[in-house]
Amino acid sequence: MTDPQRGDDPPPTRKQLGAWYTPPALVVAVAREAVFAGARTALDPACGDGRFLRATGLPQQIGVDIDPATAAAGGFEHDDSLRRAWGSQRFDVVVGNPPFLNQLSRATSRGGRSQFGGGPYADAAAEFLALAIRLARPGGRVGLVLPQSLLSARDAAAIRASVDAAAALRWMWWSDTLMFDANVRVWAGVWEVGGRPAPVRRAYGPEFEELPPIDMPTSWSGLLTGTTVAAHDGPVLGDLARFTVDFRDQYYGLVGAVGDDVHGPPLVTSGLIDPGVCRWGQRPVRFAKQTYAAPRVALDRLSPALQRWAQERLVPKILIANQTKVIEAVHDTRGEWLPSVPVITCTTDDSDRVLEVLSSPETLAWVRHHAAGSGLSANTVRLNPRLLASIPLA
Repeated sequence: MTDPQRGDDPPPTRKQLGAWYTPPALVVAVAREAVFAGARTALDPACGDGRFLRATGLPQQIGVDIDPATAAAGGFEHDDSLRRAWGSQRFDVVVGNPPFLNQLSRATSRGGRSQFGGGPYADAAAEFLALAIRLARPGGRVGLVLPQSLLSARDAAAIRASVDAAAALRWMWWSDTLMFDANVRVWAGVWEVGGRPAPVRRAYGPEFEELPPIDMPTSWSGLLTGTTVAAHDGPVLGDLARFTVDFRDQYYGLVGAVGDDVHGPPLVTSGLIDPGVCRWGQRPVRFAKQTYAAPRVALDRLSPALQRWAQERLVPKILIANQTKVIEAVHDTRGEWLPSVPVITCTTDDSDRVLEVLSSPETLAWVRHHAAGSGLSANTVRLNPRLLASIPLA
């Protein structure tokens, strides 16, 4: 995170600070679940205007914020909670809506691995969760609003495991409705530090509709689906197939070589893939901020490295859309299509078996259990090669 007091740089923007203020109803709901009989001290490590602290009603409150103007206006402490030396300080209740800082963006990246155990792409909100668990006393509670992506993000897995080892989730809420100005779907959790496992109470949506409690699932994504999936240690789809996905080098390498009026293989985006069907030539395509009717790739305009990549992709394969409510896969039997980032490419000697597995209800339930919340809503999943390769085979 950037310290706005360093040098003569202009004040950080709201996006750079990850500052998106929480609706009052959600503040009240989290505070109500986090405060318990006998609690006296409350901390918000990224307090903003202090609304979470006020909602707790506790007599001893400490608010910390990295924005000096915000801290001064509310009479809070100006500091970076993630870098602060907290020593032996512990609190009955830790609450808040910590910054959502995308580590893929240059403007908000911390530039490396998380000091709390997360990978380099773990959202900063995961670090605040780990910190909050450490700062709550045994028997204390932590109540935070967090991005839904934290439920399944691979780089946050170590932090999720550490939280599970130190605390028990007592209550959670989520919504498919956008609750902030930021285009981020959120959930909220309240943990008891040192608590014994018990069914997790759940609520949903702007009206906080009560849902049936469930036992804490092995995958946090299962909190959204409300389903349980048995552990599997047998054969997996990766035993039959190889899954790969391309990145920015391939994306930007194609710029200048794509057009409706060029000769070459069709370019297939995720939006053109339906279950069992490729809609190339039937739907318009957006690529590199331009719209095409039936885009092709002029291979002779590619760099030598991209030409080699294209030849590796121009083989019989299965193409899989990366984000969907159901798994959308199509068979390129003659190896004629080039995948556009972030389409997933699957190569296999048993395409019929792979397609059968990908289209089964059991596979969809398993994927949703392990990746719900990773997409643009709780009902969509963001697929990746590792997740697909780990799908159980019956």
